[in-house]
Amino acid sequence: MYLLKQLENQPKFTSILISMLMLVVISVIDYLVSTEISVSFLYLIPVGISTWCTDKYISLFMILASDLINLILSQMKNKYHLNPDNYYWNALTMLVFFLFTNFLLLEFKNNLKSLEELAQKDNLTGLNNRRFFMEIVNNEIVKSVRYQEPLTLAYFDIDDFKKINDQYGHTAGDRLLQLVANQATVTLRKSDVIARIGGDEFAILLPRTGYEASEVVLHRLKTMLVMSMQQEGLSVTVSIGAITFYHPPQSVNEILEQADTLMYVAKKKGKNLLQHELSKHPAI
Repeated sequence: MYLLKQLENQPKFTSILISMLMLVVISVIDYLVSTEISVSFLYLIPVGISTWCTDKYISLFMILASDLINLILSQMKNKYHLNPDNYYWNALTMLVFFLFTNFLLLEFKNNLKSLEELAQKDNLTGLNNRRFFMEIVNNEIVKSVRYQEPLTLAYFDIDDFKKINDQYGHTAGDRLLQLVANQATVTLRKSDVIARIGGDEFAILLPRTGYEASEVVLHRLKTMLVMSMQQEGLSVTVSIGAITFYHPPQSVNEILEQADTLMYVAKKKGKNLLQHELSKHPAI
């Protein structure tokens, strides 16, 4: 399973090439072994790789090719078999088995992806959850240090969100969180990563983004969030705390805490503000 997951991350052409190569190797083995020994189960290797790592058309081709090759080799090695119809019956049985295996693998793959998404996503907003976000930040810290690229992390929450819950109810509060999440996702760049940290708090990672560029992104975000809420008839504002690193610390928690602290500084200054600082963290 680990090898399949690694192969899945490679270009599709790589998986196709490996599947074809395995089919050739297994065909040679099938041809060379004694007629008393069946190696039909080995064809599951290219079938499984193509099913998991490519698409349904390529996997179907691999299934048919494996079945046909096995049929031809069986006939070649057993020219004087008393009942030739057995070849076709065996080929049909093998085809059904491969198709059923293909179906089971696809179902397992889809279920596995669903479970992974459940473990990574916030149920209410569909954004990344805190645990998965911290994993992403940790990976970006490594990249930032290795390639000497800047990194910006921002925290924001909805001002006076508790009052909204108290006045309109938790259902309205949940709907507001969803609206904010949707608008933030639309406004941010494709390279940016947003997560719901908890309650009405959100975190944003801006990889390879320096101070000036992140200022533009975050100011636009704050403006678009307020405007979109006004269009919904809601007087809602947000407070944002952000910090840019050119030499980030190794600790993810340290980065998150600094951004969180700056968000509360923005609140103390009157809310509906962006408090953005450039880190003085020394080079590693």
